[in-house]
Order: sequence, then structure tokens, then C-alpha cells
Amino acid sequence: MEELGAPRPRRRAGRRSKPVEPGDAEETPVTRLTVTGEKLDDPSQGTAWLKEMMGSGGKGAEEVRTATRIVNRALSALRAEARDPLVQDIGASKALAVRLGHGTGDELADGRWTEAKELARPRRGRLDDVDPQTRVAAVLAGRDEVHPAETLMLRARLDLQQGRRTEALYGLRAARAALQEQPGPRQKELIKELAAVEEKLKGDTPKT
Repeated sequence: MEELGAPRPRRRAGRRSKPVEPGDAEETPVTRLTVTGEKLDDPSQGTAWLKEMMGSGGKGAEEVRTATRIVNRALSALRAEARDPLVQDIGASKALAVRLGHGTGDELADGRWTEAKELARPRRGRLDDVDPQTRVAAVLAGRDEVHPAETLMLRARLDLQQGRRTEALYGLRAARAALQEQPGPRQKELIKELAAVEEKLKGDTPKT
């Protein structure tokens, strides 16, 4: 993991506030993550692998999902050890760029590569397909509210996507308890949504 474009930290000037002049926004640092996979014998194997990943079979997308889960497992451990709930999972759809490639150990350690290709922008999330402004305005005006079960179900969906089935299970149990103890105007809709997530969790249960 490498941070790029970060401005030099300023010296702390005590606890007193100071005036700020209007102007352009400051530079924002960008974090570059490199996740390594299997070891290959030579660059020709890397080229063949990259060609296969970029084909029409969807293997490249699955490779990105696997890498994302690895990063999120590390972030989960960091979140728990730091006792910081604001350490958030990442998603490929929010990345500025996603690349697949191959390189030597030294290259990959420095965030470089021998050969790489950038994937097309991932499919946009649900937020891009709906107009959230109406409900946001209603919540801020006190005409609507976000039920606790909604937040719990969203978290359970994320846990399920990242392979954290146990966390997803407990999250869905908490969501169902919240709906039973605190009914709301969207009760039927939320119960239906909860049942759909529970069904997906059952469908993803590993067979023994």
C-alpha cells in the first residue's frame, strides 16, 4: 500500500484556531494498493495469464473481487485491533483505476509492473440508478427515517459479499429483531428485503 500525492504535514500550531483564506482546494492523497497472486515462472506466462483475465469469460472481474476480499480482510483486522469503526471496507466500484498485470517482485513492491491493463469502469452501484435526493430531503425534514434494520441489512450484504458469512448471519438476526421490536411505515418492504438477503445467505452456504 502506498500513498501518492499527499501534501507535506503541517506543524501543529497549538490548540488555537486561525483564520483561513478562501482559495482552491488542497491536494488530496491517493492510496495505491497492490495485491499479489500466484507466482509465475517467466514473463511469457504472465502475458498468457493477463490475456486470459482480460477475455470475455469474466475471470478478470473475479480476480478483482478476490483481491478486494483480501484487502478487506486486512482492513477488518485493522479495524478490530485499532478499535476504530471508521476504518471502512473498500470496493472496486469506488476506485479511480483498477489494473491487472504481472511483474517482478521488486516491481510489484514499488507499485510498478512489467505488463498491465486497466479494466473498464465497474458497473455503477444502486445509488447511481436512483434519485436519492427525495428521501434524503424527507429524512432531514423529519418526514421519514432510516430504520435500524436498513443499516443492519446493508452491513450484512457487505459481509456476505466479502465472505464474512458469520457476521452476515448475526447482522440479519439483529435486523429481524429490530423490525419486530420497532415496526415502521416501511415494515412490509423491509421484511421482504430481509427475506431476500436471508435466502441469498442460505444459497451461499458451502455444501459438505
